[in-house]
Amino acid sequence: MSDVVMVQYLVKECERMIPYYGCFVRFTRDLVKELLRQFGSTSADDNVRILSLLVLRQLVSVSGTEITDMALKGIYLTYVRSSNLRNISSLTKIQLMRNCGVELYGNDANASYQHAFVYIRQLAIHLRNSMQLRSKESFRAIYNWQFINSLHFWTEVLATYCGDRADEQPEFCATLESLVYPLTQILLGVVRLVPTAKFFPLRIHCLEQLVRLSSATGVYIPILPMIIEMLESPEFLSRRPIKSTLKRPQFEALLKAPGQYDHTRVYLEVVLEHAFDLLADAFASQSVRIAFPEWSVPAVLQVKRWRKRVGQSWPKFSKQLQGLLDKVEQTSRMVQQRRGKVDFGPANLTGANQFMSDVGADETPIGAYAASLRKVRAQQRATLVEAETNDE
Repeated sequence: MSDVVMVQYLVKECERMIPYYGCFVRFTRDLVKELLRQFGSTSADDNVRILSLLVLRQLVSVSGTEITDMALKGIYLTYVRSSNLRNISSLTKIQLMRNCGVELYGNDANASYQHAFVYIRQLAIHLRNSMQLRSKESFRAIYNWQFINSLHFWTEVLATYCGDRADEQPEFCATLESLVYPLTQILLGVVRLVPTAKFFPLRIHCLEQLVRLSSATGVYIPILPMIIEMLESPEFLSRRPIKSTLKRPQFEALLKAPGQYDHTRVYLEVVLEHAFDLLADAFASQSVRIAFPEWSVPAVLQVKRWRKRVGQSWPKFSKQLQGLLDKVEQTSRMVQQRRGKVDFGPANLTGANQFMSDVGADETPIGAYAASLRKVRAQQRATLVEAETNDE
């Protein structure tokens, strides 16, 4: 059936039939298969996907373990099959499907854990094989959109239920939080698998997921050294960039830089922009920690050294970095002022963890600065998607 309006009507009306379907497992299985088919259909619009999710959630809530497992497995695999990013306009569909999948995984904590464990383990096995073989074919098994978007899916699941909604659904956080460490290790492994300049876009995608995971769950992840590692690569320190009239690359739709962008100034400028945004988000994620002033010192010194060494070659970015360092310094003073009023010692971990619990990360100077940058990025991405959709 190709009539979108009729498909929407039929999917919506399925919701009324759930009490009857729930009495017959065979018919329920058939309904789940059809809903998943509509959810992943290339011809389906966003309303059909959302309606399919709502019906699936109702089915899972009234059905047994078999249907729950079928729905959770099916929606993840459907998402993975549909997650090959072809252009900027594909971002909206993939993000919607990811959000729908995350919502469905919020129904049963134990079932969600079992599926998350299995699929995260599969990703770890693929990465281990690639690290052992170290061939072009093994690297391709990792450096593709399906693998990266799979990581993104589980990052959102853990960041949502172990971070954003941890207070609302504490049983989910308690069940899923043990998966944060293995997922982090996979992301770190992907970042370091092929640490060359042509794969900076992929590294940036992984670092964005690590920042999201760290800021949402409160788990400390050493992200800053990997960001600064990009800045200190030979592309910036040892070679003069090549001037080019090429179109500005869109990292949102790239994992590997095309050959014609190799060491061009337009490519490296985009790398610096993303590195700057990552630095701001990474500093902001730790801005309410009691050790922020000391923790930030090594990265601040490295950034200052980078500005002194090559800042003249990148005046715009160097100026932005100085503004970022000013916000970090303001945040350090704010933390030190609050720290001077506490009545507990370093051995009191409970007190240290509750330090500045009344202040959100976005309320600190660096946090507010990072939030404004995220807002600008969201507007830019929306403009890009709209422009490409109109072109099509």
